[in-house]
Amino acid sequence: MRPWTRAALLALVLALAAAPAAAQNQIAQDGWEGFAMRDANNNFDRCVLYNRTVAALTVSPYEMLGITRDAGGRIGLLVFYDPRDLTRGKTTVRIKLDQRPATSFPGEALSDFHVDVPALDADTVTALRNAKTMDATTGGHTMHFDVGNAGAVLERLDTCVKIYGPKS
Repeated sequence: MRPWTRAALLALVLALAAAPAAAQNQIAQDGWEGFAMRDANNNFDRCVLYNRTVAALTVSPYEMLGITRDAGGRIGLLVFYDPRDLTRGKTTVRIKLDQRPATSFPGEALSDFHVDVPALDADTVTALRNAKTMDATTGGHTMHFDVGNAGAVLERLDTCVKIYGPKS
């Protein structure tokens, strides 16, 4: 077999083998894509939708937003800044939706560029459903996001948890 044929065959086999795994828990809504996340023990952790495609987030994990929902129904955020913008550890994230006053939430900078906000309060989730824009500020760095379709994203996350979350 010619080397280029062998390489093409190997690429095809790898793509076919990876396709079911990649698509297994993948979800999408109005241009947002994500998946059901699992912990180190392969137990359901939460569902997440990012404000870009999965392919795009693998190219660059910066300057993006993830909205999460866990099995308990808590809505959270994953906010991705530029490299070296953050210092790892506990932090405060200020969220401003449209022209509403900013609200502060506890979070954790998991790397030098992304922060996890595990739960938003009910008022903020209600406002998020109808918001057009969101500003997220951590450590003096602000990211601006279009969230005009967040209501549909939140509904899709609810469905994701029902499908992939723990069964009672």
